[in-house]
Amino acid sequence: MKTLIKFLTVISVVFSSAVFAHVHLEKSVPADNAMLMKTPEELTLAFSKEVRVVKITLKNKLGKKVKFGFKPTKEAHTEFTWKLPKLAPANYVVDVTFLGKDGHKMKDSFGFMVH
Repeated sequence: MKTLIKFLTVISVVFSSAVFAHVHLEKSVPADNAMLMKTPEELTLAFSKEVRVVKITLKNKLGKKVKFGFKPTKEAHTEFTWKLPKLAPANYVVDVTFLGKDGHKMKDSFGFMVH
């Protein structure tokens, strides 16, 4: 019985810290799997809690990176926006690496298409 109680205690602590520490990308503009008729003017990311974005890449279907002036953030925010250059018609993938307030490193990615 003592072993079961210890096991359940450990599981509940691990689960509760994972739930409270988990930050996720709530919304992006362009949205994941969006099919756009014109090039987007901006890239916007909205997170569930404050984060620092430390790396973000925008690549076309050939894997070529598109430069758009990203610099890692020093302050934590829930929303970030960057101006985008004119994008050629193609499929694009955004990969983002961000840090929660506790320093936990997380990654997310999404894609969209410009016709």
